[in-house]
Amino acid sequence: MRTLETGRGLHCLDIGQGEAVLLLHGLGSCGHDWEPQIQTLALHYRIIAPDLRGHGLSPVPHGGKPWRMTDLAQDVAELLSALELDSVHIVGFSLGGMVALELTQIQRADLPRIASLCLINSLPLDAARPPSLVFTYWLRRAIIALFGLGAVGRMVAGKIFPRPDQERLRNSFITQMQQMSKSAYLAALDAIYHWHWRPRADALSLPVLILAADQDYTPVEAKRAFAAQLPDCRLEVIADSRHGTPLDQASKVNALLLSFLRQNITSTETR
Repeated sequence: MRTLETGRGLHCLDIGQGEAVLLLHGLGSCGHDWEPQIQTLALHYRIIAPDLRGHGLSPVPHGGKPWRMTDLAQDVAELLSALELDSVHIVGFSLGGMVALELTQIQRADLPRIASLCLINSLPLDAARPPSLVFTYWLRRAIIALFGLGAVGRMVAGKIFPRPDQERLRNSFITQMQQMSKSAYLAALDAIYHWHWRPRADALSLPVLILAADQDYTPVEAKRAFAAQLPDCRLEVIADSRHGTPLDQASKVNALLLSFLRQNITSTETR
């Protein structure tokens, strides 16, 4: 395993050999949180797991300007350009899925071809924000203002990892949140809240896998409706899972990812 700091200063794990698979984490998380997937996927592929801006070991950009989802995507685009890849398979969880969708909109000659896309508990937003998103946004902002970022970490950890046997996952998430800059968390939260995805007509003609937890924040039916709009998309519902599916159902996620990647690497090679 090696760590890189390329592209706009993003810290990145780079491990394994073979076709490149980019893992993009969620809000308040970091690249190391993909460990259950890295252990399995790195046996077959080259895994690239960056810390998004302001997360993990990646710095908060100077200037204090509001973040947009396009900014996070451009950060990752610079990383991919620096790595000089021919093609890449992208797996995005939650916020990482939003960044991945934005990456499909970027047209640059120095970027690798996106061979496939997997979205885990992630959904594009249109201009009409769902009431649940509005409530969550203002609730988290209020809690941070009154009690600090650690209080939000404890609240979210209790929701996504509620079982007694998930104490280690809860504590790990809380620790990660406590180490994050409050300004970075709020900037990323704002980027999510103000995101409005406007896809190019040809942006998602690639193979797409959507993994949807049966108890995620957003209902399965919303993801099913999105999947129906895509020409080459499969939806898999993960039972007994909340928002933190890559961690609370790691073995199921790994099996589905391996199957999806093998299928699309084979189909890519025969084109």
